[in-house]
Order: sequence, then C-alpha cells, then structure tokens
Amino acid sequence: MSYEYSSSSQNFTFPNPLREHKYFVAAAAFVAGLTGLIVLFQARGALHAGAHGRALGAALVAFALMVVAGGLLFQFFSQLRFFFGRGRPVGLAPQLAPDELGTSQGAEAYLKETLRQQALEYPEPTDPLSSLLYYLIPDLIYAPVPVRGFAERQFQSGIVTLALLAGLAVSAILGGGRSENAANVSSWIAIILFVIALPGLWKARTGGSHAGAGLNALSVPKMAGLVAFSVLGPVALSLLGNALPPPPIGISTGTLFLLLALAMVIHGLFFAAVIRHRMAAPSTTVTAIQDTWNISVTPALISAEFMRAMQDGWWEKIPNRRYCRVDPVINLQQRTGQFQGSMVEETQPVPFVLDGTGGERPFSSGNPLIINAINVYALFLTILAAIGSYVLVDALVAGGRDMGSLLISTLFCWALSKAAFDVARSLTLRFDFRSQLIWMDMSGTYNAAEVGQGNRYTSNLHSSSQVVQVEGMTFRLWVAEVHSVAFGKDGQRFIVSMLGKPELAAALTDRLKSFITSQASLISVGSLGDQERAAASQRMNARLTPSDPNAAWGLFPPPEER
Repeated sequence: MSYEYSSSSQNFTFPNPLREHKYFVAAAAFVAGLTGLIVLFQARGALHAGAHGRALGAALVAFALMVVAGGLLFQFFSQLRFFFGRGRPVGLAPQLAPDELGTSQGAEAYLKETLRQQALEYPEPTDPLSSLLYYLIPDLIYAPVPVRGFAERQFQSGIVTLALLAGLAVSAILGGGRSENAANVSSWIAIILFVIALPGLWKARTGGSHAGAGLNALSVPKMAGLVAFSVLGPVALSLLGNALPPPPIGISTGTLFLLLALAMVIHGLFFAAVIRHRMAAPSTTVTAIQDTWNISVTPALISAEFMRAMQDGWWEKIPNRRYCRVDPVINLQQRTGQFQGSMVEETQPVPFVLDGTGGERPFSSGNPLIINAINVYALFLTILAAIGSYVLVDALVAGGRDMGSLLISTLFCWALSKAAFDVARSLTLRFDFRSQLIWMDMSGTYNAAEVGQGNRYTSNLHSSSQVVQVEGMTFRLWVAEVHSVAFGKDGQRFIVSMLGKPELAAALTDRLKSFITSQASLISVGSLGDQERAAASQRMNARLTPSDPNAAWGLFPPPEER
C-alpha cells in the first residue's frame, strides 16, 4: 500500500492523485497573475495619459485577472497533500454513536439489500441521449455514479456543440439571400446560437461531481427547432432588411465556429480518457451463512459477543463504523413472544492502489496520459485567454470600438480553461478504499419460564431463575470485502465491487455459537464472598443434627448450663 498511517493522530497520508494536475494549475495561476500585472501597467499608463475612464476599465480587468490567479493559487495550495483524519472517509450510510440503537434508510435500503441480493444497483439512463451513450460505451454502466453523471453531461453537451456546429455550417452554406444585409444577419445568427450554447456548456462544467437525471439538453423539439432555424433563420432575418437592428455585440459566425470547436476538443479528450480506461464488470460475491440454533439464554448475549468480536478485529485500533444496531427484546412478563436482532458494521476503510507503476499511482477514472493532455490543453486555453485579455485592454486603452467579439472570445476562453481543469480534476480526484462489511441478523420465538434449584426443605441454599428457551432461532451472517470509491476526501463513498470472505464468516459464526451454547441458564453462587458464606452455612448445618437434644441451641449451651 502506498500510504502512511499515524496511530497517534489517526491520519492517512495518500499519494497525491493530482500531483501532475496541481503543477498545471500553478502554471495557469502564474500566467493569469503575470497578465494581470501587465494589465495594471497598462492601466497606469492610461492614467498618466489622462484617460481616467479607460484606466478604470483596464484596472477592473486587472483586478479580475488577479482574482482568477488567486483562486488558482489557492487551489494549488489545497492540492499539495491530502490528509484523511478521524472520521474520514465518510461512511457508506449514516453512522451510529457507540451506545446508540437504531438503523437508517441507507443501512436498510443500500447496505443490507446490497449484501442480501449480492448485486450492485446501476441506475438506468433516463433520457435518449444517455441511452445512446451506454450503447456506444457499454462498460461505462459499471463506473461509479459521479463518473457516470459527469459522462452523461459531457456527452449531451458534446451533442449540443456538434448540433450548433452543424447549424453554423448550414447557415454559412445557404446564406441569407441578400448581400447588403449579410453582416448583420451573420452576427445575429452567431449571437442566437451562442446563447443556445451557453446553458449546455455551463451544465457540463458544473456537473462533474453529481449524478442524477439526464439534462434533456437536446430533445426532439429542440433538435427540430435548431434544424429549422439553421435553414430558415438566415432568410427570415434577411427579409427584415433595414428593420433589422444592429447586433449589440459584433460576433461573427466564424468566431463562434472557432469557439465551439475549442469546446468540442474538451469533450473529445474526456471520452478518449474514459474509453481508454473502462471498468469491467465487477465481482459482487458475498459470503452468506444461515444456521438454526437452540439456546436457553437471552439472544441479546449474541449481540454483545458480536460487538466484542468486532472490537477484536479493529484495524490499527480504529473503531468500526456501525450502521445498524437492533438488539433483540425479550419480555419475561410474557410466556411467549418473537424477537428480532440485527447488526451492521464496517471496518475502517483502508486506502489502497489498484494500478500504476510500483504501486505509486492511485487508480483514476480515466487514462492518465490523456488526462495530462487535458491539463496541457487547459493551460493552452489559459494562455490564449491571457493573450485575449491583454489585447482587449490594449484596444480599450487605445480607444477602440466594436470590442464585443474580442470580449466574448476572451471570456469564453477563460470559461473553457476552467472547464478543462474541472474535467481533469473530476477524472483524477478519486480515492479507493478496501474494508470489510459484516451484517448479522437473528430472529425467532422465545418461551419464558422459571426454574428452581435446590430443595427448599432439606437444603440451606436454593435459587430460582427466569429462563428463556429459544427453539429454532434463525441465525444469518453476511460478510464481504468491499471496494469503495470517493471523489474528494469529503465526497460520498460508493461500493463498486464485493468479494466474499468465507474464512472470516466461518470463524465468526463458530465463535458466536460456541459462546452462546456455553452459557448457563441457572443462577449459581459465583463470587468468592458468596462461596465463603455458603461454606460457613454448610458447616453450621452439619453440626445441627436431629438426634442432638441441644440442636435447637446450635453452638450455644442450654440456659441451665450457663
């Protein structure tokens, strides 16, 4: 294993999964900060020249660049090392306190059903585009839920981008029909398609760590409307003639085509990384034991011994995660009744490495080489956006006009750079854990009775006990070694595979059965003080015989002898 553990602080030190990514982030922070510093000098020059308004605009751009650089720098600092302290990673379900009784919906519906069914649940696609995605990449269904959600959003956004590129191509080929108004028509077409493209690109960028229903980004009505607009839109806008107002932002279809092509590269690199590192169908075996026990004591003792057995197996003395504790309840005031008990515990999740060279690289959700290509592309977009920011401020200081296209292009490049870094981070920031999940369940019917010990007429020591007789109690045990993943040290953890542990299950069952069948049901004198008093009582009882006339006086002489 490639990790360090400190028993004093109970911290895990992971191999940094973002060790290459963080350097690209640092380089992007340097580029943004350097560009902001240069723009500040541009604002200083404009201020000396007396162009106060232009200097203020340049200063605002410099401030925005400094904020971007500071955000990237703080992101770099947070990625230097990952510590997993006490309580991390999060549990597979809501956890119980050491003395707390109860269960939760997560323990019942997720953990117990997963062990009982010996199968993992894979949510079905909820929209046609997602169905097409899993048809093209069948093994993607086995990926963790966050990766699947991110892939669905990337795929849908990529389809939208392709549709917009096709719409731009159709509009350029067919044209508007009137050359005197072609420039305005082209700008309006670009603006409308740009507005259509923004929501899909934004959702694809922000949906990397969440799963859920599909976006329905390109439904059948939207596709039909896009096709109709691509064919009829230029002609309809050209018919307005001089009534068509000038566009608020001067962006051309060629500029939009280039921006969409840059966005399409991100989607292509993402799927190239995922396809090159797909996950095969995982193992879902679980060791299950079922037995029938006859006992004469309360079955709550089984729960107590189970907890002692679990504590004996604590990894590095770290307490297990307890998700369910339902102790069997026996009411001795009733002659008969039913009981139910259940316990679910997970050993401390231990980090481990699935692949890599020398056990140093943690498993990621994409091909490492292509992920680094995404990082390089993100840095390239950052440099492109920084150049655009410098040219934008230079044009602003020079008093240039019609900078709308330059402004849109610069902002779009910054957004694409952030999206590319998010894609690389989402594919890489994955932590794998191995732990043992154990579920014990018992149920049956009990009969209550009272049993006496000793003769009440001839013995000085007798006792009675309330006993519980359980015939045919059903005992069940499920044990599995689970492989779980979390995206981020505070991210939700998901089970991705299971492996049965027959030796552990058999040993635990034997221990519990041997313990409960060796318990006595009758009350007996057990302490040293009780044993001394019982011995003294027996000696006194032996000296008092029925033939002795002084027996009634015991150890004391009759009154006439005093």
